[in-house]
Amino acid sequence: MKKMLAALVALTMIATLLSACDSSRDVTLTVWCSELDKEIITKMVDDFLATNPAIAGIQVEICEDDSTRETFENDPSSAADIICIPHDQLGALAAQGFILEITAEKHLSEINENTAPSVRAGQIEGKQYGFPSSFETHMLFYDRSLISDEAARSLEGIVSSEVHEGVVAFGMDFANAYYTANWFYTYGCLLFGENGEDSDYCDFDSDSGVAAMTYLIENRESFGDLSGDSAIELFLERRLAAYIGGPWNAAAITDALKGNYGCAKLPDVDGKEMQSFAGFKLYCVNANTKNENVSMELAAWLTNPENQKARFQERNLIPVALSLVDDIDVAVSTTARAVMAQGSNAVAMPSIPQMSNFWEPTGDFTLACYMGEVSIPELPARLKELTAIIRGK
Repeated sequence: MKKMLAALVALTMIATLLSACDSSRDVTLTVWCSELDKEIITKMVDDFLATNPAIAGIQVEICEDDSTRETFENDPSSAADIICIPHDQLGALAAQGFILEITAEKHLSEINENTAPSVRAGQIEGKQYGFPSSFETHMLFYDRSLISDEAARSLEGIVSSEVHEGVVAFGMDFANAYYTANWFYTYGCLLFGENGEDSDYCDFDSDSGVAAMTYLIENRESFGDLSGDSAIELFLERRLAAYIGGPWNAAAITDALKGNYGCAKLPDVDGKEMQSFAGFKLYCVNANTKNENVSMELAAWLTNPENQKARFQERNLIPVALSLVDDIDVAVSTTARAVMAQGSNAVAMPSIPQMSNFWEPTGDFTLACYMGEVSIPELPARLKELTAIIRGK
């Protein structure tokens, strides 16, 4: 699981701040977010304080936590009051009673001012648990000095481009199932059924799954296995032509490529439009918080339209607020246009608890295929084993 960053926000309250607060004591809140969000969350908290003059002071401390879910399972009371999670984690956390349901009409009304898919992403069995913050899916970054816009339309076009010796034509993180699920979806496989809610359904072991992994194995020597940091470094050195990443990589890649920055929806593969996971970031409140109302107010603040716009400007995270759908800054962004173009080929990540069975086994398997550790004749049996693990059978 990605590293989580805890921004410890000590809020000293006095009598008139919020009706739920005891004015005779200090209130301490903890917010967990991704490491890349550290600076912007701190700024948002400062702004929150500025709009609430009853708050006497603030202290921000940074600490790390490697696993949100593990922390909740081991000691829920030690987890943050407010956490930022990808929506696929919501099912497992809510099922174990770790996330507080949002019931206040005020907050439900605010949440409904976001796009319908983002609102649903924060729901489990019709109950609202998350404040939507942003939409994300994968996109293709490329160096326009190495490959053309036309070549970037297909994976075959990319790898057949005449790049210099020592240049990686195409790369992605083959150990990360968030990206490598693309291969299965592109060839027509389904994870947990049409709606992502059938825990007994996964057809990665079908003929379509075999075809997807066959293509990967047959073409693996034309690909590079790269993390986001490695890709940025290679782009800077002009040793990478194209890379599949997320909009959170856009600012660093733009800086690396300068005027040669190119981005687009994912390339076609084997004559098929490449599919991807669609994800929504949610801010949720810990069911064990001692400061429910204050936590809800701050979670709502961190996800309001103004702060969604700020995330877009600073981090290229695509807003979900209805009021920003036609925002001119979003509309003219090449990065935002690429993400939105891929949106029509993006499948919402399932959020049922069984998703915890999917990530590591699938990432390990696709990396093994990329490394040449799985032969094509072995695929049916190996995929049957993977599918059984994912289904929990």
